[in-house]
Amino acid sequence: MDLLQTIFSFILLISVIVGIHELGHFLTARYFGIHVLKFKIGFGKELFSIKDKKNCSYSFGVLPLGGYVQMLGENTTSNQEAGEILQDKKSYLEASAGERAAVTAAGPIANFILAILIYFVLAVIGTTQLSSYVGEVLPDSLAEENGIKIKDKILKIDKQDVKGFNDINLILSKRIGDTGSIEVIYSSNGIEYKKFLSINNWLAEEGQKAPNLVLGIQPFIPPIVGSLQDDGPALRYGIAEGDLIESINGAEINSWQDLSGMLAELPNQLIEVGILRGQERLSLMLETSAYLNEQGIQKGRIGILASNNLMQWPAEYTIQKKENLFGATLVGITDTYKYTALIISSIGKMISGSISADNLGGPIQISVLAGSAAKAGYVTFLSMIALLSINLGLLNLLPVPILDGGQLLMIAIEKIKGSPVSEMTLEYSLRIGVVLVVSLMVFAFANDIARLI
Repeated sequence: MDLLQTIFSFILLISVIVGIHELGHFLTARYFGIHVLKFKIGFGKELFSIKDKKNCSYSFGVLPLGGYVQMLGENTTSNQEAGEILQDKKSYLEASAGERAAVTAAGPIANFILAILIYFVLAVIGTTQLSSYVGEVLPDSLAEENGIKIKDKILKIDKQDVKGFNDINLILSKRIGDTGSIEVIYSSNGIEYKKFLSINNWLAEEGQKAPNLVLGIQPFIPPIVGSLQDDGPALRYGIAEGDLIESINGAEINSWQDLSGMLAELPNQLIEVGILRGQERLSLMLETSAYLNEQGIQKGRIGILASNNLMQWPAEYTIQKKENLFGATLVGITDTYKYTALIISSIGKMISGSISADNLGGPIQISVLAGSAAKAGYVTFLSMIALLSINLGLLNLLPVPILDGGQLLMIAIEKIKGSPVSEMTLEYSLRIGVVLVVSLMVFAFANDIARLI
């Protein structure tokens, strides 16, 4: 079932971002009266194909890893075969340089518009997100070395306000490859502290590891029971969904991580569990079960899972984000800008060598992330579509001949020199472009394989 969900999520995600990209080219070409011969999502054998009244073919390929819009004048063979039917139609080559540039740029622009719309919709609907409270401090980490503790609240990083835990990762991601210090302001027991965390080649060799984990903190997750395992001790001894576990054997529980760690040290033991159920406090006795971890060491558990329903959480540990139409529009634009700037910065650092190119991901990595995002809910999945749409838009603007950015470069050269670029130049530039793009795809795919083995 998980595999099917991953495959379906991947196909849906790629189809949406590629489809929007090609739709941008398509609608702009139609606007300027350029005849479109084919609109295709995916490559390879066509699963289906239909034609409209304007003799344009719409199809879906068996391999959903791209797409294209073919306009009259882009394929000599197809144009010749079309014969007299297309004699009075405007071709791409007959369009002005400005019109061709607009058609070419419309694809990436459509991807940015999609991201803006997604962030707009999420802002209007409203989301509940994790607060910036710390739920766990990893041993021997930067956070521990600088005195950050459980239930401390991160207020600012590098002078930028932190409202939720997502902001922590976004701000820290901007420092990829940097050496120096990260300024962190946090609150502990009502007192504010400012610390400068020394970094060296920050995140450059950490692969896909989240910035908060490298810093050494996990988000605060309250010890609320989200669900119970059918054969677990918790269900048999009367623990219910929504219970807040306050203590184990009289020792206070501050977070889910705290609870998990304490239970792990108590395999096959009779324990006393203090519970808050609504307004009532209860004390239950139960016997833990045991399992072997990866190192073969026996650990304890009671068969409960953390609550991922943020509406059950205490209000102080979540933040509500909801905007009116004007505010949501600003959120859509600013969020798209923030992630665009972050990606451009990361690409620049990858090219300069300050961060490892091993961070590149291909179709396997995208499919895994798509499956995980789908399981996490529509907010996470839509956010991932927006982020990958920005990625696709930026990738296509690179000045590589086979990409939209390369075509825009050729049109600019044509405009400057006053005549079209020679056939030989076009042919060789396209060959170089194909080699570069294929090499990038192979490298990204190799990274995917390396992550699996």
